[in-house]
Amino acid sequence: MSAVPARPCLPLRVLLALLVAGLLALALAACGSDSDDAGSAAPTSSAAGAPASAFPVTIEHAHGSTTIEREPKRVVALGWSDQDPLLALGVKPVGTVEWFNEEPGAIFPWAEKAAGGSVPEIVALADETNYEKVAALRPDLILALYEGIDETKYDKLSKIAPVVANDPKYDAFGAPWEDMTITAGRAVGREPQARKLVDDLHARFATLRGEHPEWSRQTLVMMADLVDGNFSVFSPQDAKTRFFAALGFKTTPKFLDGRFKTGENTTIVSAEEARLLDVDRLAWTSDPVLVGKLRKNRLYNRLDVVKDGRVSYLDYTKAPFTGAAVTFNSVLSIPYALDRVIPQLAAPKTR
Repeated sequence: MSAVPARPCLPLRVLLALLVAGLLALALAACGSDSDDAGSAAPTSSAAGAPASAFPVTIEHAHGSTTIEREPKRVVALGWSDQDPLLALGVKPVGTVEWFNEEPGAIFPWAEKAAGGSVPEIVALADETNYEKVAALRPDLILALYEGIDETKYDKLSKIAPVVANDPKYDAFGAPWEDMTITAGRAVGREPQARKLVDDLHARFATLRGEHPEWSRQTLVMMADLVDGNFSVFSPQDAKTRFFAALGFKTTPKFLDGRFKTGENTTIVSAEEARLLDVDRLAWTSDPVLVGKLRKNRLYNRLDVVKDGRVSYLDYTKAPFTGAAVTFNSVLSIPYALDRVIPQLAAPKTR
């Protein structure tokens, strides 16, 4: 990240006036120097302060517990979507993870307004973390909520700053967006705001379920990929599946019972079993290559759900990134995803 240019100093007479008024510190803050190191020139994480009563706070996680003594000012979002709850709470992370699409700073369209033009430093590519980059940002908190760091990685990161890892109640990448939003809120001293965000989004889901009661009578399967003629299906605990479950759809058909082992996010439905996928609706987070393969697959195109057009193809590779928004399934991306997915689901389907 490039250093922020130094601001010009105020005139001497203004400095003297401010000194008389007891505001010399403010004037000096307006006199940044080009000699500051790049790290100190990077943006801090917080726009508005958290109440002092919010700290210290201790948060339990998969590797024990972490106590945060005071409000974090420089937060590295090491979880793959952790920047979203932080930004929703008015906290701009100084570091993020890039796991697909190479959006600047891993800031997608739904988060741009909250980011306000700030571009965090990319400090990791999915599972590959650059510890030197993390340390160079001088964080006072590292969030790894939508992640699955092991003990070795946790120990390395803990030498840099306090680390809050994933929730021990769930598999890695398995915590619901609500839990991650509230945990992020606790970590930065904004738990009441986090709970308000969760409540507001729950209310929107409730409204949509009320407007479409038919969805509660329909089964939707969240599809993953087509590999060697076989179909992979996402777990009911996957964030994308949860997005549709929150709209009222049944996402746990009987044929998936017992297919997912602990920690597994997908399972295979073989070509011979393809008819099992002939449910009320299918949804794919897709790219043009995958859609091309599906168009050529004879078994797939014989399914009534496909012939009737009861399939949603949500591209995550290009604007408007609807599939990416569903994949993130965060407090910021969900409203954006709803605006784009609901019209598809509500449109009448005919053969």
